[in-house]
Amino acid sequence: MSRLKLDSDALGLSSVVERVTHVKVKDCFKDDEGETLYFIVGVGEVGKAIGKGGVNIRQLQMEFNKRVRIIEHSEDVVLFVRNVIYPLVVEEIVVQGSELIIKDSNKKTKSLLIGRDSKNLRVISRAVKRFFPLDVRVM
Repeated sequence: MSRLKLDSDALGLSSVVERVTHVKVKDCFKDDEGETLYFIVGVGEVGKAIGKGGVNIRQLQMEFNKRVRIIEHSEDVVLFVRNVIYPLVVEEIVVQGSELIIKDSNKKTKSLLIGRDSKNLRVISRAVKRFFPLDVRVM
């Protein structure tokens, strides 16, 4: 795996999160509209990053004036995708060649995964591509 390159904006955001939560941030990015900030932290560090009763998340959201999501990293791509799409639960996540396929028979779950104008699918795909060379599809 190649090392991630963060721009100065991402480094600044990461340092604020690390100062507030005392957790090392592996990666951070914004959604396309810039409404939500996503921070990826190490295995087992999500609870510490969120804080007791969500105190750290609330503080960060007030400081950034944006929604904040904390995602737990995993070397296993299937587990990582489950962490990215949480709280949604899908029937199956399969890696076929260079594609990662998220399968679910429930139309509501599929529509939530894809989102309006494919916004959620782009976020999932972006998070996966930062660590794994896979394209994401929902079936």
